[in-house]
Amino acid sequence: MELVDFRHQIEIKVQWGEMDAMGHVNNASYVRWGESARMEYFVDTELFEHAVHVPILGFQSLKYIAPVVYPDTIRIGTLVDEIKSDRLKLKSHFFSEALSRLVLIQYHEIVVLDAVTGKRVDVPQTMIEKIRLFEGN
Repeated sequence: MELVDFRHQIEIKVQWGEMDAMGHVNNASYVRWGESARMEYFVDTELFEHAVHVPILGFQSLKYIAPVVYPDTIRIGTLVDEIKSDRLKLKSHFFSEALSRLVLIQYHEIVVLDAVTGKRVDVPQTMIEKIRLFEGN
């Protein structure tokens, strides 16, 4: 996939303090950047507008492809890759401007909680409709 394949994108400026002793961005930074991408996706798709349903992270994995160093700008494209009855599977691709390439792929599995009981529920149809409207499918 290319960055243009993602309707939702954010930009992250790499900070000097995100580098580790190995001379590249520390893995914890990618997790934070992915969280920012995920949260902005939720806001842009209006998934947080559900007063009774709360999307939360149930699982994540990261595939490191190439190291990133300061200075650089990372563009992260995020989309819902799969909708299951009990979870949403999101995918984010991290692209480096300095390297002109894909540097990381992150997978996020989102579960939905009932805001009152705190118990897990199936993905509400209203959330599915908002995602499909936003993604254009």
